[in-house]
Amino acid sequence: MTLLKTNHIADSTKIILLVATVIVVCLLCITGFKLVNEGKSSVTTNSNKLKEMSVKYTDVDLSLYEGSLIHGSELVSLIKSVIDENQYLAIEVKNLSGDFTTYNYVYLVDDESKRLEKQGAHDQLPRKEVPKHKQEYGYINPMALFLGSTFQDSNGSIVCIHFEQQP
Repeated sequence: MTLLKTNHIADSTKIILLVATVIVVCLLCITGFKLVNEGKSSVTTNSNKLKEMSVKYTDVDLSLYEGSLIHGSELVSLIKSVIDENQYLAIEVKNLSGDFTTYNYVYLVDDESKRLEKQGAHDQLPRKEVPKHKQEYGYINPMALFLGSTFQDSNGSIVCIHFEQQP
């Protein structure tokens, strides 16, 4: 004769255990969804902060030229990289001979705004190449020192760097 084990739990107890299990599973799901939503908002907030920091870093990188002296060779490299990367930045260079040259964009200031344009007020076009020969207009002596200053647009972003050759 075989002995069969019988389950002595009453049907009402089984139903109570089933309901309790369903409630616990529902609570775990609700907690999980809540944590996921909080995580999404945290990620969104932190990615916005990261974007703000990267914009500030760009301005910090450009603001280093404010009041600094650089050699003409470094200035030429800066101009070439700005033009090659098509950055939203104007570079103005004034030589001792009085030559004033604008590269990449033209920085315009009027009563209403400060901004960059592809063409100046008097149909002035910015140069896209740095002069290589001493007799060319706007030639940058690689050994000369240039004092930098920065200018901002109406939004407060640095959009122009002006360099003036020092005697």
